Amino acid sequence: MSAELLMIPTIPSVEPDDRQLVQTIRAGDTDAFETLVRRKTTKVYALCYRVIGNSEDAKDISQLVFLKLWENLEKYDPQYAFDTWLYRMVTNVAIDFMRNKQSRDNAVNSNLRLVKTAADAEQTVAVQRKEVENVFNEISTVLSPKQKTVFIMNQMEDLPSAEIARILGCRESTVRNHLFNARKLMQLQLQQRYPEYAQLWRER
Repeated sequence: MSAELLMIPTIPSVEPDDRQLVQTIRAGDTDAFETLVRRKTTKVYALCYRVIGNSEDAKDISQLVFLKLWENLEKYDPQYAFDTWLYRMVTNVAIDFMRNKQSRDNAVNSNLRLVKTAADAEQTVAVQRKEVENVFNEISTVLSPKQKTVFIMNQMEDLPSAEIARILGCRESTVRNHLFNARKLMQLQLQQRYPEYAQLWRER
């Protein structure tokens, strides 16, 4: 009998997807919201930190995002991917924060790479990660909050223009325009302030 029982296949537990969690939360299950927060905390914090560049500020913004998430969950349309809706909320909060602190040095992300050239064997000048971070820290101050956010989402998050447009609630052409202007502004800054690094700039 015991041998027969051992042969009975076990059914693995299936975690509810984001849409199912939202439905459960809307039905009044607060535990489901805690599950959603745990599931998304790493992603939300990572994006906040990349945009803001300060761990304490990123934590505060993440908390604000989840507060807004709780307050606005009824507005989520399940026909769209939940992460797209969440990304829009994160970027809106982060952009507002940057606008309020744009004149402060710590509003600049000191942990972003300028361009993805580390694996490019064609490059003749090897730049250490910290050096690139410092360069970005200097030249990205010329970007507007929207330009910087679009640049980060495209270059660091590898999101296509169409997805960024859905997240920001704008036209894809607007995203491409922000990205184009961000590239040109930073390229000009490189040429003027760091000519030794200008050759590392590569259009994608």
